[in-house]
Amino acid sequence: MDDQKEQDRIRRRAYEMWEREGSPDGRAEEFWQRAISSLEAEDSPDAANEQQVDGEGRNVATGT
Repeated sequence: MDDQKEQDRIRRRAYEMWEREGSPDGRAEEFWQRAISSLEAEDSPDAANEQQVDGEGRNVATGT
C-alpha cells in the first residue's frame, strides 16, 4: 500500500477512536499510535485467519 493511503487509513482510525472517547484535547499522538497498533493487528496473518468464516457463518479458525 502506498504511503499516502496508509497515512489516510491511520488518520481515519485515529479520528474514529478519538471521537468514540469523547474528543479529548491534547492526546493526538496517543490516538495516532493506537490507530497504528490497531491496523497492524488487523493486517497480521493471524487476524485474517481468525476472521474467516465458512459458508454457515462459523469461524474457520475456531469452528464456532
